[in-house]
Amino acid sequence: MENGDLKSNKLLLTIPFPSDETASLARDVLSVDKELKGNLLKKTISVDGSNLIVEFYSADLKLLRVASNAFLKNIVLVVKTIKLLQ
Repeated sequence: MENGDLKSNKLLLTIPFPSDETASLARDVLSVDKELKGNLLKKTISVDGSNLIVEFYSADLKLLRVASNAFLKNIVLVVKTIKLLQ
């Protein structure tokens, strides 16, 4: 698969956090894990103010769905953990 093919489907998530610091913390925690199928899926995680911005790119819609579902489960875990530690 050529690199240009990865961008045929894109999913953009904007996840609000209570502060810039918690958004940055979530980014740092979630950026540790690399995609298992890095040649078929690309994920970028960034912060814009208190928003976590996540972009997924893949030519395969099923892979895009599976990866985004797994990521959202991890977001829920991160949010619960942050709440417990505050």
